[in-house]
Amino acid sequence: MAIPLIYFIYLPVSYSFDGTVFSQMLRYALLKHDWLAMVQTHHLLYFPVNFLIYRILQAVFHYQVLEFFHLQLFSMTFAVMTLAIIWRLLKKIGLTWGLRLLGVTAIAFSHAFWLYAVDAEGHVPGIFFVASGLYLLVSREPRTRQLLGAAFCFSAAAGFHLTNLLIALTVFFYFLFKRLSWKRFVQFFLAWAGFMLTMYGAYAALAHKPVLRILANMLFGSDMYSGYHSEYLQLWSRSTLAASFAAMKTALVAGPGVLAWIVFGGFLLLLVMAGKRADTEEKRSFKRAMLFWSLPFLLFFSFWDPGNMEFKIQALVPLLLIAIVSLSRLKPLAGHLAGISLVSGLFLINLFSGIMPQSAIEKNTNYQVAAAIRRSTPLSAQVLITGRFEGYGYGKIYIPYFAGREVLILDWLLGKGHSLPEINSQIRKRIASGQPVYTLDEIALGGKALKILLKFHHVRETDFEHLAAAIRFIPVAKLPGGDHLYRLEFRSR
Repeated sequence: MAIPLIYFIYLPVSYSFDGTVFSQMLRYALLKHDWLAMVQTHHLLYFPVNFLIYRILQAVFHYQVLEFFHLQLFSMTFAVMTLAIIWRLLKKIGLTWGLRLLGVTAIAFSHAFWLYAVDAEGHVPGIFFVASGLYLLVSREPRTRQLLGAAFCFSAAAGFHLTNLLIALTVFFYFLFKRLSWKRFVQFFLAWAGFMLTMYGAYAALAHKPVLRILANMLFGSDMYSGYHSEYLQLWSRSTLAASFAAMKTALVAGPGVLAWIVFGGFLLLLVMAGKRADTEEKRSFKRAMLFWSLPFLLFFSFWDPGNMEFKIQALVPLLLIAIVSLSRLKPLAGHLAGISLVSGLFLINLFSGIMPQSAIEKNTNYQVAAAIRRSTPLSAQVLITGRFEGYGYGKIYIPYFAGREVLILDWLLGKGHSLPEINSQIRKRIASGQPVYTLDEIALGGKALKILLKFHHVRETDFEHLAAAIRFIPVAKLPGGDHLYRLEFRSR
């Protein structure tokens, strides 16, 4: 009970960008009574399951909470269930109670797992189903029932995040290592493919959408919101590998300090020991299974969005388990002291450097700006921003979700092929129809965000200056963080 209590006490209110996007989508689905409207093909189960749970709780307990908080509770529940599965895995290979506790707490308080266990994201449910599927394969004889159960779990994991399809490589190499018969291979992969096809086939039939075309466009086409393609795949280079290594380090322990690197080095040393020290056949088999779990995710996400620590969790969790198992080869006192030292350091550094700074709402300037916009504008207001994170990039989702105002994103308008004169005409029509339009310093005064945006879309600064010259930016309010809110008014011709 201590771990979920700590999670809840230090629940972040930093409101991650993606988490707020998911919250806004869930809000829309709940308001429209339409769970299909917001389903994403790469998070196929995430919204239907959360929509259903919210509606059941609402009907039974008059449940009415902020959607972001609901999704945080959802992640936290799956995090605790994941830790329970990890405990059972470690118990099956004969680790002592103390080492099992160290293994569970090492994962629970690793930076990325902790952060996403209390975020409105779909990663942790996927980890739970991957861990559950591997529990069935690793700790049981691979008979038909276990293979079907594992196939279902891995399909569910992919339903929460499509990148969990990588676990198929884990299973393939694990089966090769175990020298399973071709019959078991066929049983598992047919069941797995059947579950996946059923899941996506049902969605395609209900939503009447071309699922394969949507997935292909998501990977290789233009973004439906921005209008242009964002490249996540990086070529092999030193900088790519360095970014991936840094993300793995941050996924384990937050902060650039010496103590953080000492803790990171300690766990690396345990991994080296795991490869060199003799062990029982059961533990060797377990460590190989964990390595097969980690490697597909580690290799793939060293080239796909390599600097993003959220994609390192599936690689980190099994490596931590290997490190903890290696402690069992030390003398009991030495092993427990080493483990306690590393896990205590992990907990304290991640608490003070990673989690606590995100637990104070007054430190969330982006949220405070959105709240100020809500107070300073009428309900019908629209707010024009660049959409760049050098400026108020969080406003793309914070303005509609927290301020309850429509947002006009210059980046997306230009990305979809609208010219500056067209954008000018749209804004003029909105104002003429009685819809007030507001903006921030990044548009009214220009600056880094606007310059980068115009350069990205090959728009000359002089052309934007010509557009802005026809507008009066009337100051309305000073915003937290030093920004200002302006109302747009066109000068008479």
